[in-house]
Amino acid sequence: MLKSNVCNLKLSQLGICKSLILGGLSLSLLACTTVEKPRVNDYGVVTSGDFTFMEKGIKTYSWHSTSNKAYLSSKYNQTQVTDLVRQSIQKELSAHGFQLKENNVVGDMVVGFGLTEESILSDEQIFEAIKLSTGVPFYDGDGKLAEKGSMYIFIMVPNNAVPQWQAFAQAALKDGNEIGETKNRLDHFIQKLFKTLPHI
Repeated sequence: MLKSNVCNLKLSQLGICKSLILGGLSLSLLACTTVEKPRVNDYGVVTSGDFTFMEKGIKTYSWHSTSNKAYLSSKYNQTQVTDLVRQSIQKELSAHGFQLKENNVVGDMVVGFGLTEESILSDEQIFEAIKLSTGVPFYDGDGKLAEKGSMYIFIMVPNNAVPQWQAFAQAALKDGNEIGETKNRLDHFIQKLFKTLPHI
């Protein structure tokens, strides 16, 4: 009788082991066939240079005469988008105490920016021009590659063609954004870009 119970116990343990092995195998096969969605990135940013040049009494700024341009498709109002970016940058610089020089008067520093979308200028073309790249892909809600919007901002001092500080930022383009929503998104984004900008 005891021998029979021991035998039954061994058989039931064998059954449990077999079930665990089969269950583990099923889970591992399930894991192999599951397709992971790509990681969703909000934005990518790369900067070059720093703000140490501002220790030399930089208090005013002016806009770069040949920048502040948008290279966008016809689905965007280029003037409107450019104005929104300019206003956001101006708002942030003013919050840090810098004053805008107007009427073609050159400030202590010169600020410029450019905007584009991926279908107009590719990452390779942008890199050729500014030597900066985020290397970040963007995906929509279905896991498909989304088109990138790119923004380049630079600060230089007068009579020097080399930027003292520059930032290149990319994010997935969102169609159908209201102007107010776009402005809020830009303000928030540019505030992050200028986070280490000194206050004067």
